[in-house]
Amino acid sequence: MNMPDSLPPTLSGAARMLCSAYPSGMPDTAYFAVLALLHEHFSDRNLAELMAAVTVKDAATVLNDIYACASSKREPAAIAAARNLLARHGLHAVCAGD
Repeated sequence: MNMPDSLPPTLSGAARMLCSAYPSGMPDTAYFAVLALLHEHFSDRNLAELMAAVTVKDAATVLNDIYACASSKREPAAIAAARNLLARHGLHAVCAGD
């Protein structure tokens, strides 16, 4: 996963965390769990921009995925696995400003 250069400084720490946690790219199995986990820490637009940059998906597609994720129940085990992985790569520092 390449570090996106186009992100504003407020999102660059989160992008570094995600790139560190998923150096070969974020697997589809983790994508919705990460969206659900980070949704409480970022605005919809910022989360869409962040995830679009690190997954190389279209921001509008990611935004629709965020809405779908917010309106449905996600697998708790998948979210816990994402939380554990991201915690080892700086989740608490990225989300400390809440």
